[in-house]
Amino acid sequence: MESFNKRNVALVLSFAFIGFLVWSTVEFQHYFSKILLVFQNLVQKDEGLAILIFIGLSAVMTMISSFIRVLPIPIALILWGSAPTMLYILAGWLLGDTLSYIVGYYAGNPIVKKFFSFEKLDYYREKIPPRAQFKLILFFVTALPAEIPNYVLGAIRYDFAKYFIATFFSELIYVYLSVRTGQALVQQNFVIFAIAVALLVALFSYSFHLFNIYLEEKK
Repeated sequence: MESFNKRNVALVLSFAFIGFLVWSTVEFQHYFSKILLVFQNLVQKDEGLAILIFIGLSAVMTMISSFIRVLPIPIALILWGSAPTMLYILAGWLLGDTLSYIVGYYAGNPIVKKFFSFEKLDYYREKIPPRAQFKLILFFVTALPAEIPNYVLGAIRYDFAKYFIATFFSELIYVYLSVRTGQALVQQNFVIFAIAVALLVALFSYSFHLFNIYLEEKK
């Protein structure tokens, strides 16, 4: 599992570095302006619908990959500011988390199996007991990309209330740090951007370390 953590830390750093470089290019700014204009027009026509679309988009991205779900954040920051963005992102991520849990819950259903593959999650399904202590679940949902614990905890049918509370606290921290990172990206403030990314990596790595220790203690 240590190699898994190193691989994901490397991915976070790579995405962050490439994202900052791409954001700084004139060509990307041109395309970004076009996408932003679409959302701005939608907000002017029906802001409520624009918010729902944004939350839905964030939810779908959460179900696919934690690494792509941060992509809409700069658009939201420009449209609504930091506080509303945090609220909408949190709502979207939690919705995606919950839907992923539900999909995992019905992992044995033949229809679900046609659209989702769960083979890569077998390792954690064997490690996490259905009645695992809350502390272990909190480390689990904080240490790994969201799409993994969501499907795993649904598949083992872990208590939903405990799962949601742990996920809420974990996502709350990641939402705050991700929005701060997005702000630095929009402002092209490399220092703040680097600090925010470093905090994200530190939280991810330390949680993974605690998760491994707790797993070893419970063997």
